[in-house]
Amino acid sequence: MKLQLWIGLLIIGILLGLWTTFRVYTEGFSLYAKTDVLVWTLPLSTYIFFSLTSAGLAFVSSIPVVFVIKRYEAIEKRTVYLEIAVLIASFVCLILHLGSPLKVFYIILSPNPSSPLWWLATLYSLYFVILLSAFWRIHTGKMSKPLGVLIFVIAILTSTTLGWLLGMTDARPTLNASFFSFYFPLTGFASGIAVVILFSMVSMHLSRQEIPDGRSALYNEFGRLMGIVAGMVAVLFLWRTISGGISSTAVEYGAFKHMIGSVPYNMEFWLGLVVPTVLMLIPSIRATVWGKVTASFLLLVGMFAGRLEFVLSGVVRPLGQMAEGRPEIVSYMPTVYEVFVALFGLSVMLLIYTIGERYLKLETAPE
Repeated sequence: MKLQLWIGLLIIGILLGLWTTFRVYTEGFSLYAKTDVLVWTLPLSTYIFFSLTSAGLAFVSSIPVVFVIKRYEAIEKRTVYLEIAVLIASFVCLILHLGSPLKVFYIILSPNPSSPLWWLATLYSLYFVILLSAFWRIHTGKMSKPLGVLIFVIAILTSTTLGWLLGMTDARPTLNASFFSFYFPLTGFASGIAVVILFSMVSMHLSRQEIPDGRSALYNEFGRLMGIVAGMVAVLFLWRTISGGISSTAVEYGAFKHMIGSVPYNMEFWLGLVVPTVLMLIPSIRATVWGKVTASFLLLVGMFAGRLEFVLSGVVRPLGQMAEGRPEIVSYMPTVYEVFVALFGLSVMLLIYTIGERYLKLETAPE
């Protein structure tokens, strides 16, 4: 009964997303809060969140293959499957950000090696095919090292290329391509660890399974690793803030001041980085299920808010001719259809995972 209710809720989320897809396809971007200034909004930030989380999961799943740490094989199958589910969710949000699936096909079929957007489309297509092959290998036998290495390499390429794409233009001075090209993979890694811990803990709790002693030690190790990575990200986050305040020009400083006073910025720092770091570096809390679940959930909430902050920080200050007749900082509030896009991606991901958890024995390790 509980499973049926859960699936029913996810189907409602998907139906709302399909309705939004139809409306966007027939009526265009007037359904969003997009303007000629706010060209990036919630659908894009949700895509970035899912995309980087999938890359982070790839880093986690590659550990037993690339770095030959055998004890991580226990969570390899679940992690690869989560990569697939999260990557599909990112595709859903990206398509609705672009407005039509045809635009995605056009990008792929119109080669332009000088464009990071074309490289992203190509890499994602290759990434998806390799992930499906890798999961099939794990499900039927054992993960192959070449596939594991490929997943690891492509995850690095997609996460760094995304930073290159979004920060490549001088018109967005608060977005630093060189900074985000290494900040994105690190935050993705933190999100990937959090997803593995959260979904593993919740799945075992709902199925009323006892966590084996070996797995319990592994999840505690994961919690400690998540705390360390979140702490590293927090240091980079503060450095970005300090350097932005010191080196910003007069034009950039207005957007910088708005950024550090925004709700998403503070959610990312305090909820997504500081609290999880503190929780996971206290051994007595790290050893508990509630501690790991709370830290993982807060980190993901903070990262989601951080992706929105990142997107808005590059567009809230009108530049050039766009600034004529407009306030120094434009305000943004997502429309209900933008919220439906985020809900659509989340519902698709959760439904795919629920099916896998029920029928594909995700708790088993490769032989």
